[in-house]
Amino acid sequence: MASAFDESEIRSPTRLSALGRAALLDTDPEPYFDRITRLAARLLNSKTTLLSLVDSDRQFFKSQCGLGEPYATSRETPLSHSFCKHVVSSKQPLIVADARMVPMLADNAAISDLHVISYLGIPVRGPDDEVIGSFCAINLEPREWSANDLELMTDLAHIVEDEIALREQALKATTLAQENAVLAREYHHRVKNALAVSAALVSLSGKDATSIDDLMSKASNRLSALASAHDALIATSDDVDLEGLVARLMQPYYQPGSDADVSGPPISLRHHQVTPICLFLHELATNSAKYGAFRSGGRVSIRWDYADDQQIFLNWQEALTDVTQSAPVGFGSMLLELAARQLGGQSSTAWATDGLTITLGFPLRAT
Repeated sequence: MASAFDESEIRSPTRLSALGRAALLDTDPEPYFDRITRLAARLLNSKTTLLSLVDSDRQFFKSQCGLGEPYATSRETPLSHSFCKHVVSSKQPLIVADARMVPMLADNAAISDLHVISYLGIPVRGPDDEVIGSFCAINLEPREWSANDLELMTDLAHIVEDEIALREQALKATTLAQENAVLAREYHHRVKNALAVSAALVSLSGKDATSIDDLMSKASNRLSALASAHDALIATSDDVDLEGLVARLMQPYYQPGSDADVSGPPISLRHHQVTPICLFLHELATNSAKYGAFRSGGRVSIRWDYADDQQIFLNWQEALTDVTQSAPVGFGSMLLELAARQLGGQSSTAWATDGLTITLGFPLRAT
């Protein structure tokens, strides 16, 4: 006999979550489950058999055999008409010869409205081994249930559980396959983009190279920046921290006596923003190492901030004694403009007698 009804168990978020994941509530009748309820009715010679799923305030009949109207059509009752809630609450079989003689059931509306007198219910477990319902046999008159009846209903309930488990595994496999397909498409897209950018960098680097060695050096350095961008993307499945990205890019350029002041509020970059920012900063850093502050032991300030929480302004400020050859020219200048366009923004250069400031402005969440 089941213990007294525990409403907190019925309303347990963990149990209700498992019930939802079983994906059976409010679904159409299915031949597989209907065969089992019909088989149970024949083998036990019972008036009614049910596969009842117990929700927080009702029971839903995924399958039924012999249930009277209007319940056969509605396929549910409130918990006021439920013996199955006691099976779920106690997580034990409920064996009732005459419900009118059982104090915890005597006032249940299933007796007056559904004429339930004898009842044999077996817990049905779903995801995470939570009891989500009952597989039960019902008669309209008193009945002493035998040990064979209990064993038979338990075996059939286990068959129901096996089907629920198989469906859960099939759903997980389908979801995983879909996720893998999405990841494969995204990986393919990124590889194509990386190859296209790599080819463009090599081709365009040749336009301002003065020799084969110069071409090899420029192309290699620019491809290294592209590799840094992909390292940052591979390191996390989430957005990329701007400060960490800048620190990673600048580290190879620091020379004895030179340094970079890197500061700004926390900003998370989306994956599509990482590559153009890497190329933008790399071009400025290599130019500085060749002509500017990093070469002469000077200082570079890299700062960023929000504007109206929608726009980001990234400023490269470089203190110089000679500004005649300090900003990128030729393809270097084109690369800065290209990176800005890829971000949906624009770049600008401001000169002063003691240095220059290059500003990159772009939307925080551009598509």
